[in-house]
Amino acid sequence: MPKPDIEVLDDGDAYPYSSHISVDGTDLQLGDLLLVFDSPDDNGVSFFERIYGFTWPGIITHVVDGPVPAEFHNFEDFAADLDSGKTAVASKREQTSFFVDEDTVRTITLYRYQYQGGWQPIVIDERRDPLENTPFNESITLCEDGEQVIEELLGTSSPEEKQEVEHLREFLRSAGYQLNPISDSDE
Repeated sequence: MPKPDIEVLDDGDAYPYSSHISVDGTDLQLGDLLLVFDSPDDNGVSFFERIYGFTWPGIITHVVDGPVPAEFHNFEDFAADLDSGKTAVASKREQTSFFVDEDTVRTITLYRYQYQGGWQPIVIDERRDPLENTPFNESITLCEDGEQVIEELLGTSSPEEKQEVEHLREFLRSAGYQLNPISDSDE
């Protein structure tokens, strides 16, 4: 198996010190999401892994909402899995964190999965204690389109506090979504 071409795309001295690299022409940044399929012919994602770092031999990831906390992909196998379609990359587009209440921090991350037929938004919604790094509740939603992203965040999750709604609306606006004007008055 040939060694993949690895290029540093930020101001890091080498890829273990970088937050943005390219592996055989595929851009990877810390926080991006790997979609791992059972087989290259399967459209169902087996699990999602968030990129946490790069080392000399490969990529360190963390399984989102799964039983395995950390994974390691050497660059050669990763490049082969990308080429075969067994692994894909969803780029992190936008992220926000805010207090829901004094005991809960909510982090929402929006990803964009680009494929041959178009693109698909993916939303990861995490809740954690303010003094912890590990979420106590995570959900992953594969959305059909932007309308479903808006519905997922503003409709089905039923934000209770006006401040939470405002955080979500600002997040969606900064991600480029057009929101219908909603009255801010308490009628």
